[in-house]
Amino acid sequence: MNRMRDILSACRRTALAAIFGLAIAAPSLQAAPAGAGKVGVVDFPRILQQMPEAKQAEATLKATAAPFEKELQRQQAELQKAAEAYGAERAAMSKQARDLKEKDLNLKAQGMQKYKQEKFGQGGALDQKQQQLIVPIRQKLLTAIKTIADREGYSLVLDKQAMVYGTPESDLTFKVMNQLNIK
Repeated sequence: MNRMRDILSACRRTALAAIFGLAIAAPSLQAAPAGAGKVGVVDFPRILQQMPEAKQAEATLKATAAPFEKELQRQQAELQKAAEAYGAERAAMSKQARDLKEKDLNLKAQGMQKYKQEKFGQGGALDQKQQQLIVPIRQKLLTAIKTIADREGYSLVLDKQAMVYGTPESDLTFKVMNQLNIK
């Protein structure tokens, strides 16, 4: 009997919550079509891929990363060589010498990880360089999108990957590419 009462109580609470939610949402649902402007989409990655500035930035990033990668490979090779040498000599070493050599190998591995984080990790040199190069390109693209949206009366422009359904007329990609003189 108590179980049945609990179930009925839960059903009442759920029904009241649903009614309350509809009462709150209904005015905004009715007002949305009257106040909504046009919605457009832009294929952001496609435009970025064709922007000369983005191609230049990618080449600069590769050139910046090359010496970092070379140094990392050198450190990895050095660590591997030291580990192999230790493996070959380990049996003949005293406990104290083994501990010292293992500590040295661990320090080298930690140093390599630290270098990797400083150069390739989040907030590292390569990440900072990427931000420095990409921010102006993104800003230029966003300015072009805003210009098209303002001129043609779009109140909302989304990335095309977020679109579930849309008409071809809502796609502003080529208009933005023309604005940026991208062929």
